[in-house]
Amino acid sequence: MNPTSRKNYILLSAFDFLYLFSWSATMSFFVIWTTQHLGISATKTGIIYSINALIALLMQPVFGYVSDKLGLKKRLLWFLVALLLPVGPFFIYVYAPLLVHSFWLGALLGGLYLGVIFNSGCGVVDSYLDKVSRRYEFEYGRVRMWGSLGWAFATWLTGKYIDINPDIPFWMGSAAILLAGLCFLFTRIDLTQQEVKETESLKVSNALQLLKNKQFWMLMIFMLFVNQIYDTYDQQFAQYFSLQFATREEGNHWFGILGSIQVFFETVFLAIVPWFVNRVGAKKALVIAGCIMSLRILGSAIEIGPIWIGAMKMAHAIEKPLIVVSLFKYIAANFDHKLSSTVYLLMLFSASLATTIYSPLAGYLYDSVGFVNTYIIFGTVAGVFTVFTAIMLKDKGSQPEEEFTEATVA
Repeated sequence: MNPTSRKNYILLSAFDFLYLFSWSATMSFFVIWTTQHLGISATKTGIIYSINALIALLMQPVFGYVSDKLGLKKRLLWFLVALLLPVGPFFIYVYAPLLVHSFWLGALLGGLYLGVIFNSGCGVVDSYLDKVSRRYEFEYGRVRMWGSLGWAFATWLTGKYIDINPDIPFWMGSAAILLAGLCFLFTRIDLTQQEVKETESLKVSNALQLLKNKQFWMLMIFMLFVNQIYDTYDQQFAQYFSLQFATREEGNHWFGILGSIQVFFETVFLAIVPWFVNRVGAKKALVIAGCIMSLRILGSAIEIGPIWIGAMKMAHAIEKPLIVVSLFKYIAANFDHKLSSTVYLLMLFSASLATTIYSPLAGYLYDSVGFVNTYIIFGTVAGVFTVFTAIMLKDKGSQPEEEFTEATVA
């Protein structure tokens, strides 16, 4: 690795650490903050998640195209950093009072803000880091592992302080973004004339060609009915875990510790997974991740105490790296590289569309039939569609080239 690549790897790893630290500090205990500290029901919390996803739904295709249009230019990430800086004061002085006293206004305003900075912003950040990693020849997964460490550290701190003073994690979120901006300032991303020419020549019609690509739709089905079922299940898992203990405070404390341990192992696997995905192929890695997701959801329906439920949480340490790395590698191998951000953000678009529908449904099911029965339903759906996509999703190397040229840029 040359000096410029090494410098960019270190600074972008620090940036991702701090970005995900901020996200975790503000959102990892979100369901506990809303239900236990603000007194909002599970159904209303599901509505909040749904609105956040709906806003992201509108923004992700736009962000994807703009990200590909800008290429390695930093402008879009600077825009996100500027929006993220006041995240702490927003939660404390704007979001919380509105959710309590004017729920729908708070949910809509919060959805607009959080839908951009996190639900859409994460795709912009991940896609940009993937592009830089390919440009400077280091593994994206080994940048993302530092982001997971940031998430783990923030989860541990949040679990420690949320019952003492729930405002502390939000102030930590803003402080982390200030440091992230400084790290990003010192990165050196050189643009070649060819790269500038390619991004400037990109047109909306090129992105629309993706709609004719069969594998694009198969990948979207996987995201809709496997990955996003899993993400919806995971939204209120902290609440379910805390119910396994004598008091909610004890459950919150142990969830913070468990979350930190889980993300530590997630970091370890992120260092290993790029080698594994390169060896077995991106499609097989996606299917393996889908199997782990389905089994984890169904396993959570076996309510035999906090140790077992904690073990289900730990399975996330394997599944998350597999999804993150294999999805980017599948996109890079099977779609035109100039549209990589568009494809990725459209996958997140499908996820947000699903969340808009799934989250209030999940909240209603939790309140009406309980966590266990809801998990059986979710796990069955995810398992069926994992089998479906295992059959229908194809790798470029195993198919005629023509099947994968529909999305290329003329």
